[in-house]
Amino acid sequence: MVTESQADSGSAVSPIPSKGILFHIGVHKTGTTAIQAALANAREPLAEHGVRYPGKLQAQHRAALAVLGRPWGWNTRGGGVLDRKHFDRLAKRTAQAPGRVVISSEFFCEAPEDTAVEVIRDLRGRSNRPVQVVVTLRNLGKLLPSSWQQYLKYGLTTPYDKWLEDVFATPGSSKMTPTFWKRHDHGDVVRRWSQAVGPENLSVLILEDVPRDFVFRTFAEYLDIPEEILTSRMDLTSNRSMTAAEAEVLVRLNKRVKKTMQWGDYVRLVRRGVALGMVEGREPAESEAKLFTPQWALDAAQQVGVKSANSIAESGVTVLGNLDALRIGLDSGEQPPTTDLLPIDAAVQALVSVIEASGEQPTSRELAGRLVRQTKKDGVRSLMRKNSE
Repeated sequence: MVTESQADSGSAVSPIPSKGILFHIGVHKTGTTAIQAALANAREPLAEHGVRYPGKLQAQHRAALAVLGRPWGWNTRGGGVLDRKHFDRLAKRTAQAPGRVVISSEFFCEAPEDTAVEVIRDLRGRSNRPVQVVVTLRNLGKLLPSSWQQYLKYGLTTPYDKWLEDVFATPGSSKMTPTFWKRHDHGDVVRRWSQAVGPENLSVLILEDVPRDFVFRTFAEYLDIPEEILTSRMDLTSNRSMTAAEAEVLVRLNKRVKKTMQWGDYVRLVRRGVALGMVEGREPAESEAKLFTPQWALDAAQQVGVKSANSIAESGVTVLGNLDALRIGLDSGEQPPTTDLLPIDAAVQALVSVIEASGEQPTSRELAGRLVRQTKKDGVRSLMRKNSE
C-alpha cells in the first residue's frame, strides 16, 4: 500500500545514495519551471556539494523530446523531431558524473511503458546507478486553465470552453491536444513509471495545501544539500496565469498568424514576445477577469482525480502530502462578466515585447508606435473585436 506523509509536518525524506539520480518527470503545470530555474541557477553551488545538473539549459527538455520521438513545433514549418543524440548525451553525462545527479523535464511524464523502461535502463547505465523518480501533482481541476494556456503557446486556436468539451468528451483521449491525457491521467503516469523503476523508487509530491517552499526543500533533502541553495532561488520565474482578456488576445492572434508563420518566428514573436511579455511585464488589476472554468468541467475533473488518487493509493509508491487533495471537487463560483476590452497597459506591453523580440530597425519601431497610439485612441476595442472571417 501507499506510504503517505503530511507534507506540512516537516517530516524529512532520506537522501538518495551518493551516486544516485533524482529524476523529476513533472507533471506539467505543477511548478516545474520554478524548480528547474532554481536548479539551473544553482549549478555551481550544487557542484560544490557533489551534485550535477547536466547541460547548460534550464531543463533537460531536448533529451526528453528526443527519446519520445516527439516533434517540437510545427513539422511542416520549422519544427521537427529532435535527434536521439540529445538523450544519449544526457545518459552519457549522467554515467560520467562522480556524485549525485538531478534531472528535470516534465515531458518525460508522457512516455509510454516501453520508453519509460528504456529511459531508466539507460540512465542507470552499466554501473546500475540507483534512480529515484519524483512526480509532482496538483488537483486536476486547478490545472485546466493553465494547461489550456500552455497549448495556446503552441498555436492552439480553440477557445477555452470548446477545448474543455473536447478534453472531457472521452476522458483519456483528445483530438485537439492528444498529449493532455498522457500528462494528466495522473494515476496512469504513476503506474507507467512505477513499473519502470519499481514502486519503492518513486515518490509523488502533492502540491496542494503545502508551503510554497515544500518542493524546493524536498529536492534539497533528497540531494543532501543545504535547503537554502534552492529555497533562495524560488522567485526566479513568474507563475502568473493570463487573464481572460490576455488569453483571448492570444487565441485571436493565433487564428490570424498560425497559417503563415514559421515555428521559429512564432516562438520568438508570439511565445516569447506577446505571451511571455504580457505575463512578466505587468501585474493585472484585481478587476481583470480570470478564466472561468464551468462547473461541469470541474465535476468531470474530479471524477478523473478520484480515479487517479485511488490508483496511486494502491500502487505502493511513496506519497508526500495529502493524497485526498486530488479527490476534492472545486466550485466554479459565479461567472465573471465578459468584456471585449483589453487594458491599455497590456496591449502596450505586448507590442513592446514584440518589438524587443524582433530586434527590428527604427522604422518598425515607428510603426509599432503608431499602433500603440491608435490602440490608446480607440480603447483597444478594435484589437479585441471578434473577427468575422
